[in-house]
Amino acid sequence: MQIKTVKVGSLQTNCYIVIDDKSREAIVIDPGDEAQKIVAAIKGLKVKYIVITHGHPDHFGAIDQVKKTTGAAILMNPADAWFFKPDQEIAEGDQIKFGDIVLEVLQTPGHSEGGVCLYTPGYLFAGDTLFSTAHGRVDLPGGSMKKMLNSLKRLGALPPNTQVFPGHDESTTIALEKERGTLG
Repeated sequence: MQIKTVKVGSLQTNCYIVIDDKSREAIVIDPGDEAQKIVAAIKGLKVKYIVITHGHPDHFGAIDQVKKTTGAAILMNPADAWFFKPDQEIAEGDQIKFGDIVLEVLQTPGHSEGGVCLYTPGYLFAGDTLFSTAHGRVDLPGGSMKKMLNSLKRLGALPPNTQVFPGHDESTTIALEKERGTLG
């Protein structure tokens, strides 16, 4: 598995391209802006899905162009599908399969009502639920500190060596965020 990070937009959103080495199938997570940078990064790949971790524009601003270029299905939790309708709704326990990779959908409300993380052993794509040294804001519409704390507790139960790929900033690990107190 390869993971490419493309920082996009004024908020420097992390758009992730997750690639199955054998099949060259891939997914794009959170194409927030600067479609041309994302399209350049996926050249030569068969993009199967575009996954939106939550319904804030800095995470889907380039979706139209990326979809037009790839033809990939847009996946999103319906609780956050207020701006557009996804091709396929995703919810707790769903699996996103491409090549030999399987990502499990974890519903993690708190930053938004429909926030999700994607997990496969050793890796967590956390959207704006968990960052390095912090969690996502809860003061925006659909945010809830109570739900965020529950989501963080759940993420804290993942194996300590799990690498965390957040929606902004730098990568971290579950162990490091536990040590810092981010996960409670």
